[in-house]
Amino acid sequence: MNAISNGLIVTALGSLVSIVCHAQGLERGNLVGVHMVTVTLNPDATMDNFTRFYVREVIPEYERNWPGLKGYLLKSFFGDSKNKFAIVWLFKTVADRNRNFNPDGSANELEKAALEKVKPIEDKLKKMCGSYTVQYTHEDDWVVQ
Repeated sequence: MNAISNGLIVTALGSLVSIVCHAQGLERGNLVGVHMVTVTLNPDATMDNFTRFYVREVIPEYERNWPGLKGYLLKSFFGDSKNKFAIVWLFKTVADRNRNFNPDGSANELEKAALEKVKPIEDKLKKMCGSYTVQYTHEDDWVVQ
């Protein structure tokens, strides 16, 4: 993808996040993380299987294990983004996000323990539907002003 396409995707995601989060009561001080997701389906799975399982099973498991977190799976408006999604993680506060990380940004013991707790549902998703990769950058996280 070229820089213009990436810019359009980020702009569209930002607009969508703003609309979705506003409807959910986006407040000053919330931390919003937007991450690009690429899905690799198993031969017998469909994207509908994957998204349904992710929304109904995976996101709630993350929300249970990270206090102050809400998750949203976003599908691209444009059809040329096949097997691509975005995940939006909304933390109530920056402190909610930061409690899981060391000052250098690495995962602390709380983050590692939460990741172990969601591992079984992630493994089930991989077995049933396929795997996914998430693109993380420092431009992913935003604080509502």
